[in-house]
Amino acid sequence: MNDGYEEILVKRRKTSRDTLLKGLIIGVIAVLLAAGVFLFQPLLLAAGMILGFLAYYLVLPNFDLEYEYLYVGGDIDIDKIMAKRKRKRVASYSKDNLEVMAPTGSDHLSSHLNGIKVKDYTSGDPKVKTWTLVYGGEAAAEAVCLELTQEIAQDMRRFAPRKIFFD
Repeated sequence: MNDGYEEILVKRRKTSRDTLLKGLIIGVIAVLLAAGVFLFQPLLLAAGMILGFLAYYLVLPNFDLEYEYLYVGGDIDIDKIMAKRKRKRVASYSKDNLEVMAPTGSDHLSSHLNGIKVKDYTSGDPKVKTWTLVYGGEAAAEAVCLELTQEIAQDMRRFAPRKIFFD
């Protein structure tokens, strides 16, 4: 069997918006805890502790994201890793449903992206080359932005030579 196999780990770049929101959340929790302690208000203290617990387990891990692409024989599985603690399968795409693949911004994508929401699983770094893959199938069409290597693009061209564009 001559299937290509590759794993790619892409760390999501932190934006200033993420840093601001994280600081705001931590600030609100700190104010609630300080007000509860200094004003002897057990309700404020309890609210600060509950918000701190929820933020630590539910909100703050979403600010430290990594995406892992698992490429096996034309099929791509995407996992989201949150704060290096939690892993979640985000999507799986089959080579059979691929309609077109080209570098992001290519003219080959313009007719396929009308009215389709594009899912971005990249690092957000504008210097890195990204690929947009458009998938169709029994459900609605879907477009995905990924940071694939040149080897994966060449291997995918083996499975669908008329659907993969390099310009």
